[in-house]
Amino acid sequence: MRKHVCKWKYLCGILFLYMLPSISVSAKNRSYPNSDLVAVEFNEVKVDDPFWNERIKVIQDVTLPLLFQLAEKQGKIDNFRIVSGRKQGKLRLYNAPDSDVYKLLEAAGYSMSFCRNLTLETVCDSIIDDIVAAQDSTGYLHTQYMLDFAHPAAPQPDLPNVNTFGFGPSNRWKSLKTNWPFAYSQLYCAGHMMEAGVAYYRGTGKKRLLNAAIRFADLICKDFDEDKIKMYADHPEVEIGLMKIYEITGDAKYLYMADLMSRYINFSRPVDINKEENSKPLHKQSCAFGHCVRTAYIYTGATDVVRATGAEDLKESLFKLWESIVKGKMYIHGGTGNGTKAEQHGDMYDLPIFPTYSECCANIAQAQWNHRLNLLSGDARYAGLVELEMFNSALSGISLDGKKFFYSNKININNRKRKNKHSGIRETYLFCCPSKLPGFITGIGRWIYAKDDNGIYVNQFIGSQLKTKLKGKAVCLRQFSDYAYQGKTKLQIETSGCFALHIRIPQWLAKEHIPNSPYYYYGDEMQKGYVLQINGEEYVVPANKKGYLTLERNWKKGDTVDVIFDMSIRRIYTNDKIKANQGRVAMMRGPLLYCLEGIDNAFDILSMMLPVESKVNAIYSKEILGGIMTLEGIGLLDGEHVQFKAVPYFMWENRGTSPMALLLIEEPDKIYKEKEESSTDYNTNG
Repeated sequence: MRKHVCKWKYLCGILFLYMLPSISVSAKNRSYPNSDLVAVEFNEVKVDDPFWNERIKVIQDVTLPLLFQLAEKQGKIDNFRIVSGRKQGKLRLYNAPDSDVYKLLEAAGYSMSFCRNLTLETVCDSIIDDIVAAQDSTGYLHTQYMLDFAHPAAPQPDLPNVNTFGFGPSNRWKSLKTNWPFAYSQLYCAGHMMEAGVAYYRGTGKKRLLNAAIRFADLICKDFDEDKIKMYADHPEVEIGLMKIYEITGDAKYLYMADLMSRYINFSRPVDINKEENSKPLHKQSCAFGHCVRTAYIYTGATDVVRATGAEDLKESLFKLWESIVKGKMYIHGGTGNGTKAEQHGDMYDLPIFPTYSECCANIAQAQWNHRLNLLSGDARYAGLVELEMFNSALSGISLDGKKFFYSNKININNRKRKNKHSGIRETYLFCCPSKLPGFITGIGRWIYAKDDNGIYVNQFIGSQLKTKLKGKAVCLRQFSDYAYQGKTKLQIETSGCFALHIRIPQWLAKEHIPNSPYYYYGDEMQKGYVLQINGEEYVVPANKKGYLTLERNWKKGDTVDVIFDMSIRRIYTNDKIKANQGRVAMMRGPLLYCLEGIDNAFDILSMMLPVESKVNAIYSKEILGGIMTLEGIGLLDGEHVQFKAVPYFMWENRGTSPMALLLIEEPDKIYKEKEESSTDYNTNG
């Protein structure tokens, strides 16, 4: 049983780790001596990719300006100005309003490594000035808990959000297990402020927001101790933020606090099922229960803690929690949350199709967590899950024009009960998902590469230029990618030197669609794989046990490595543990899942049968969605042949409202009949 040491001994222990001669870590890895890999941050990578360039540019040019305008219209930026006295008016209260502004600034910071947009930067700098002006002398900042009711800007005491969440300085740090959700989201907002401060600093070199975030982190370290944390209840996120501040400063007090918060802060809610499990300290949990965004956030911060401290008890629990999710709590597209009330994980293998919750924030958070697990373990399977989210259930959350958003990412859906962003209609709005999605896209560069002292790990196949260091020596390479539709990537060495290149083998070339999951591929095409060429000459290099091709040599400037992955169309099946998927199949080509939309198919796509012997072809269609690779074949409906067309899942609902089917019928006599209804109980921020 773990006994938590006193703070002084803890800090001394961390410093001692750095002094041990037996631990060989580079200067870049001093924050994470127990991590197999070192993160290559986004400011060491410049994305230049035919698939992602347009999406990042749309975020910079359209989405961020639109959402900043919405934040102004909703008063979420004015709240900072009112608190600081820079503007007169009434505070406008929402659920964690400050966090939306912070997440947009984080996204803007990421985007600056793609293109230094001075217009956007000027807007952000002005907002940051307003934020910093609102911070009080102690370092505290949350606009809902800074003015008292006597202030002219204060709301009426009987407003619903005041009654639910509290208001004023007297409610600071008053979020307890016994009064949830009263006074909660203070640490949640603080964590997003810290992430934004670090991202904006790395993207622009400007420290104003970072310094304010550090002051807030200092206050949290001062105000909280283990006993207080064990009584506290909040939406996780501060753990991630504290670890980001720790990365930047190297100060172990932030690690100490992140460790305590990760273990003991209570993210269980009165509405949760199986509170007996998710009320335990995190290092004693073994099965994921609770709000799907909260869980993935707390797991992400805790994984960073393990990377720093090597804590075996926390590490063991995190891997058990991961196993529980991929074995029976994750949908085929990477989404989590089965429609159980209040946006939470359901019981094992209970994954009904129609009520799927699969919130954008939860899907992105899964990618964040699996990125950390890859760094911790050096295992490619976690990077494979990052890819699944990137190209499918996270990317689907934002429209191609960058103006509309989902909240829930559905799997099969008709037209009957689609009312809003929760139930399959894209909308323009500003809350947790629209503010989270821009940073997911503009920050895509942070997930492409990792490294150790001896080499570079290519985790994602995204066109980009990498400039980093190995053992103090500069290493530069360029990746040219046409991965999403053609399965091709080329790596070109731009600095000579002896180092290893570790190239991830995609998960979709393996038998399992998601590692350790009920989803699997079947068919002779799985015997194919990839072609590897070095300087035009073909090589056969088997993947190592962690899923990478390792090429170690004395590279010369101009050397090239080409990898061409087999892009056969694959059918994904589900074992019988998940009743809802019985008799059904999904189609995938490369990293992209495909779905049928009613707009392309003038028949009942939800009733169509795709026979096992039906051949499906990939065909480029220049008329659809600006030109994409579609899947076409022959299905059966009421005994008659129908010709169908499928599009990439992330593109659905970009051409108006029509039915959509990702899971298709293959064996009608095995179909499990479930009610075609969706949960509409969305009452908490993601």
